[in-house]
Amino acid sequence: MNSDDNPISNDPFALVDPQLWLITSAFQNHRSGLIATFVTKASIVPDCPRFVIGLARQHETCRLIKESGSCVLHLFSREQTHWVERFGVPSGSQTDKFQSTSTQTIKTGAPVLSDAICAFDCQVEQSWETGDRILFLLQVVGVKMLNPGTPLRFTQMWNTASTELRQTLSVLLVRDQQIDRQAILKWREEAE
Repeated sequence: MNSDDNPISNDPFALVDPQLWLITSAFQNHRSGLIATFVTKASIVPDCPRFVIGLARQHETCRLIKESGSCVLHLFSREQTHWVERFGVPSGSQTDKFQSTSTQTIKTGAPVLSDAICAFDCQVEQSWETGDRILFLLQVVGVKMLNPGTPLRFTQMWNTASTELRQTLSVLLVRDQQIDRQAILKWREEAE
């Protein structure tokens, strides 16, 4: 694969250009965050806002959400593309991804990145195992508009990322696909 090519360019699902979300969580004295695209609004009722997110089970942030029952969903702009490398590449179990980053909290105690566009502070209402992912139904318990900006989408990130970051993300994508494929097949086999 040419490292400059979008790894999903021949994928019809790539026609959907999702926003990139930064999801953070904390439990006891540990905090982590990751970049996600599987985030969707799950309610049209203004006074009962909800989201559904899907996170790979092997990620530290997923573990922290399970243990704490809370997380913060952040939208961020093109000016924060460097967050993709900071929160999307290293493991949160081995790296303090928040080093020299200004944070605050709203209600749940999960870290809010002060430079994001906005933050949705959420509590887990329900979760489901799906093999490779855990789906979390989240109740929004607090919202904070932090800075002006337009949310970053996957294609914008990919087109402006350095060649080195695209290469790293491509390698991580292949690795995660292998892990996820095995988890899905095992889950399907156990469901039969």
